[in-house]
Amino acid sequence: MSSKTKYTDYDGEPGCQTLEEVNKMYRNYWDPTAYWKCESQGKVASRGRCPTSELFMDTKGKCVHYAEWHWTEPTIPPSRPNK
Repeated sequence: MSSKTKYTDYDGEPGCQTLEEVNKMYRNYWDPTAYWKCESQGKVASRGRCPTSELFMDTKGKCVHYAEWHWTEPTIPPSRPNK
């Protein structure tokens, strides 16, 4: 995936196809107030939303207050959904 299309053609949703993805949260590339979580292997990821005034931060793996948040290179999930 080229760096130009990395964040415009794909929202970061994991495919939840590997055990490595289970119970891990991934940032939604298009919406910093949202994240993806794989509940179990082989199931579609669920979309979560941070509480008011919080944004999802990859490096911490959780929602943080907007004043603490800063942009980092998103973590690319090991797999993508089969769509």
